[in-house]
Amino acid sequence: MLIYLCSCLFGSTLRAIEGNLWLITSQNVMHLKRIELEGFKSYRQRTVLDNFNSNFNAITGLNGSGKSNILDAICFVLGITNLSHVRAASLQDLVSDYGKTGIERAAVSVVFDNSNRARSPYGYENFDEIVISRVIVSGQQKCFLNGSICPISKIIDLFRSIHMNVNNPHFLIMQGRITKVLNMKPLELLSMMEEATGTKMYESKRQVAEHLIHSKEKKFKENERLLVDAVMPKIKKLNKQKDEYNQLKLAKSKLGMYERLVAAYRYHETKENISKLNTLKESSMKSIDNEQKIMTCKKEKYTEIEVELKALKKKQGQSTALTKLQEELSNCNKDECSAQSVYESKVDALKKLEEYLQSLSDHIAKTEKNKADKNEIYTQRKQAVEEEEDEFQRLKDSAKQYQIMHDVLQNGMTVDTEGKAFTMASCLTAAQEKLTNIEVEKNSLEMRISEAKKKLGKKKEMQVAAIPEQKQLMSDLDKLEEEVQNLESSIAALQFDQHQLNEVNKSYQQLSDDCHSLEVKLRQLESQFPSLEVRFSEQVPEFDRNKIKGRVAELIRIKNPRMAVALDVTAGGKLYSVVIDSSETVRMLNDAKCLKQRTTFLPLDAVESKILNRDVIRRAKSLVGDENCNLAVDLVECVNPEFQKAIDHVFGTTLVCTNSEMAKTVCFDKGVRARTVTLDGDVFSPLGTLTGGSKPSGGYLLEMRVKNQSIHDEFRGKKNQLEKTLKTLQELRAIAQRHSALEGELQMQMMKKNNVAERLQSCQATQLEKECASLKTEIDEVNCRLNSVNENYDATKRQCNEISAAWQNSKVNKEAELSKAKKALKEATKKMSHMEEIVTRHQEELSRLENDIEVLTNDIENAKQEKLRKELEKEELQTAVKDSKFILEGRVNATKAIEEQLRGIREKLKSENKDAEDMQNEVEQLQQECRESELRLKQMQQDLNEQQMTIEKYENDLTNLCNSNPWIEKEKQSFGVAGTEFDFEANNPSDAAKRLVDAHETIKRLQGHVDKRNVEKCDVYQKEVTDLIRKRKVVYKDRQHLEDVMNLMQEKKREAVAVALEQVNEDFGQIFSMLLPGAKAKLVQVSEEDILAGLEVKVGFGDAWKESLTELSGGQRSLIALSLIFAMLLFKPAPIYILDEVDAALDVMHTQNIGKMISEKFKTSQFIVVSLKDGMFSNANVLFRTELRNGQSKVHRIAKQTPTLEAVSGSDVTYEQRRKKAQSRVQVLRDDCNRLTDNCEVLRITD
Repeated sequence: MLIYLCSCLFGSTLRAIEGNLWLITSQNVMHLKRIELEGFKSYRQRTVLDNFNSNFNAITGLNGSGKSNILDAICFVLGITNLSHVRAASLQDLVSDYGKTGIERAAVSVVFDNSNRARSPYGYENFDEIVISRVIVSGQQKCFLNGSICPISKIIDLFRSIHMNVNNPHFLIMQGRITKVLNMKPLELLSMMEEATGTKMYESKRQVAEHLIHSKEKKFKENERLLVDAVMPKIKKLNKQKDEYNQLKLAKSKLGMYERLVAAYRYHETKENISKLNTLKESSMKSIDNEQKIMTCKKEKYTEIEVELKALKKKQGQSTALTKLQEELSNCNKDECSAQSVYESKVDALKKLEEYLQSLSDHIAKTEKNKADKNEIYTQRKQAVEEEEDEFQRLKDSAKQYQIMHDVLQNGMTVDTEGKAFTMASCLTAAQEKLTNIEVEKNSLEMRISEAKKKLGKKKEMQVAAIPEQKQLMSDLDKLEEEVQNLESSIAALQFDQHQLNEVNKSYQQLSDDCHSLEVKLRQLESQFPSLEVRFSEQVPEFDRNKIKGRVAELIRIKNPRMAVALDVTAGGKLYSVVIDSSETVRMLNDAKCLKQRTTFLPLDAVESKILNRDVIRRAKSLVGDENCNLAVDLVECVNPEFQKAIDHVFGTTLVCTNSEMAKTVCFDKGVRARTVTLDGDVFSPLGTLTGGSKPSGGYLLEMRVKNQSIHDEFRGKKNQLEKTLKTLQELRAIAQRHSALEGELQMQMMKKNNVAERLQSCQATQLEKECASLKTEIDEVNCRLNSVNENYDATKRQCNEISAAWQNSKVNKEAELSKAKKALKEATKKMSHMEEIVTRHQEELSRLENDIEVLTNDIENAKQEKLRKELEKEELQTAVKDSKFILEGRVNATKAIEEQLRGIREKLKSENKDAEDMQNEVEQLQQECRESELRLKQMQQDLNEQQMTIEKYENDLTNLCNSNPWIEKEKQSFGVAGTEFDFEANNPSDAAKRLVDAHETIKRLQGHVDKRNVEKCDVYQKEVTDLIRKRKVVYKDRQHLEDVMNLMQEKKREAVAVALEQVNEDFGQIFSMLLPGAKAKLVQVSEEDILAGLEVKVGFGDAWKESLTELSGGQRSLIALSLIFAMLLFKPAPIYILDEVDAALDVMHTQNIGKMISEKFKTSQFIVVSLKDGMFSNANVLFRTELRNGQSKVHRIAKQTPTLEAVSGSDVTYEQRRKKAQSRVQVLRDDCNRLTDNCEVLRITD
């Protein structure tokens, strides 16, 4: 990354300095001529301030008359964006009485005199006047420049070009700025000086540049570390890869020779294998022809016998009785199905009714809980109301007593604690009698305490003797409690839930019934396929029948019923193959000879999973489309993943296509060459054979089974659920058994514990302990009573004394007690009224709660009655379920009876028709032999297909070998010939193959490891690293050069500030002496060594300099700040200055001096001054006076005589020359910085 630190950072700064050119010879660059206001703040009607003087203008008027609003209007037009500077929160605040008087528009226009074309803003040299307007309408603003609408940014840029940035104004001097200057620190004063010289922006940019250099230095060091730690090791690794690449090239050069020899030997050997297989193929085809002839003869023979057998059965008329019974069996089956449907509907209705009853029970429980909560709240509220009623009654009685006391006192009597009126003499007598009674009770209580303590001592002595028996019983009780706790913990740990057990048991019964019902249906359906049953003879050895998984047709489910015929033809006789767990089980069954028919087994531990190569499948799908070609095994779903190998063996090598054309295309394609079957059952073999075209007489097995597939799926799902539920049920029963055992043991231990606890309670030590506790309680109670009696005795004694004293003072205190009684009566009446309101409100709430409870009670009663009715319906429905079940069982038994009759008739017909049976046996024997012949033919055909596939594979290998090695066609005549390159005896092909494998391994090991591009670029990378190191040295050199330039520019800045400081100090001292005669001021360096350390203000009077500005008065400090501001403005002048009451804190003399100073020092700038003091505006050339009439501001212009310009003295000329010289020196320093920037090279820092 290249960072142009010199040209981009310092260059932009210096260009900014260049833009701030001092107006050394400026003479009225552009001055304000006229202001027009309409609807702006207090200027509701159109007001024009015309004929502004090009030098000194003053605005005065009473407070609130609109003086500052004129200055706000000027700032508004100059493009101010922060409205708070013009004392407004939004644009609407600038509109005069917005929303009150119907005025919604405010407009301000300012006209500038631009007659001096040499000093006109760039682009406006052809305009004598520049008119700028800013209008506010309905909260929106528009700006106009010379009558054309323009964006506000254009106006801001115009004034920036003449050094008047209203958003950062140095030409606008407010009272706040004076205060800010007074509080400035040394560095802030230095910052003012830097702004005057135009080097402030350079300083900020220099700091950014230094920070950037330091940040990039960290990145540079990090890159250097990466060069050492990462790049150089990588170069070393690339060199190693280069060596490995050379080894790879050597291995590839040797590879061709070995490949030629090995390819020639493979070609020679494959040709010999093809010759042998062709001979074997001819032999196999002859055997197939012989077998087909034998099978044809047997089929013709059993067909003749079948014709004779049918004629014999028709003659005997056996089929009539059998047909009649079969019709009866069919009717019985229909009745059974109807009964089954009725039974299931009743069971479903019962289940729904039970669910409704459960919901009613839940509703009742919930409502009862709600009622219980309401009752509890009612009880609490009722108790609170009763307490409040008691409190109300107490307050009522108290008020009544206070009323009686008040009446008694009015009649000259007094009242006792019970509210009874009495005289003081009778009261004293009653108190003395009470004191006597209390003294008698006190003596009695002291005697009771003494006797109880004696009894307690005797009881404790007896208790000590009986403690051993008590301890033994307590120890036994602790042990029993520990055992009880352990048993309770064990019971809790079991987490037994009887409800859960009942639900699981119920679910198990339901699933068992469902499985039984589905199993009956399946048996009826399976009876259509007797050939699928694995039948054993009577001598069956003991073994696990679960080892026999079933026939292939039973272990699959067809995903798409349309594929049933194609899948049936694909599997053929293998559909009847039996899947079994192992070859050992097959040997055991064969040795025992326990199977009634010939059976083909597929042992899971020996069967091979045959699946076509996925590349072949993709090739086939690409020929006819994905939707028209599928591997047969992908169209079936194995009921158990355990049997997947057997299913792959049966269906894994055949493709199913939509029609014959597609099947033919796929079958004979050179890239496929696989057996294909159509949806109609036509079979195409790569050997060239085509079979199909007719449907078996009995139909297709899978086509018939797919119709019952949903019942099979439902049965399997129910069976799985039943097994899981049975497992859960067994676990819960085991937990229940353990829970019952623990409960019994817990009850036994609880009985023992209660027995020991009863013995402990009745033992002597416990009884004595209770008696001792009772005596202690009695002693405590008597002591408590005695303390109370003593307190009562003292109180009564005091009462006697008080009554005696009160008797003497009753006449004196009568009025006070009467007043006290009145006050007490009033307070008691107030409390009673408040409590009466509370009691009434709470009684109403209690009444509402009673109503709610009554509603809940009625709801519960209704729900219980509904539950009772439904329970009666449930009982009736249960009876109906039992009746329908009884009917169902009767019809099932009737069906079984007919089936038995059919079986008997068939056996009778079998015994009566021995000849027919012999003929039938012969037919079956011939059919079995034909099936065996078909199986042998299929096996022979399969062997022939495999031979053909092997030959084709060898031929494909030869073709591929010739295609990959074109030289074979030319040189195959010399393969195996002695003395040639392909002499297999002289050049051992096995050794060549081994060396070829070694070469391949070397290539394989290095091929993926070696990147040829990296090897080729190794030298390039090495060169780039060398170049990077060279560039790093260049960057170091460039950075050092840049730092030198920055230091030199810093010195130039220091010199420019020093030159400016000298000139500003001269102006500062002169202006301060003019404002405050006899005083002097200057700016001094904080550090003598470095002027950039900061500046501070020094003030002197006569020959003495003040140590601090705090010694000065407020007015003197304001004059210092104004003098410094004006001195800075002289060094960096602007065309217009605006002063807003800067003389507010000054007296008349100092204000007059400011006006005089402005007239003398700023002869080339226009001043607009707001002041309330004559001393200021007496020096102005034009005076505008504002006044407020009827809420509107008015302005009057007062033209004053322009003072005659005095001749310029020689000292003034010398002073101007010195200022120009200082400004020229600063210009020279700035040009030096520009030249340094132009000569500085670009610093390159690489990320």
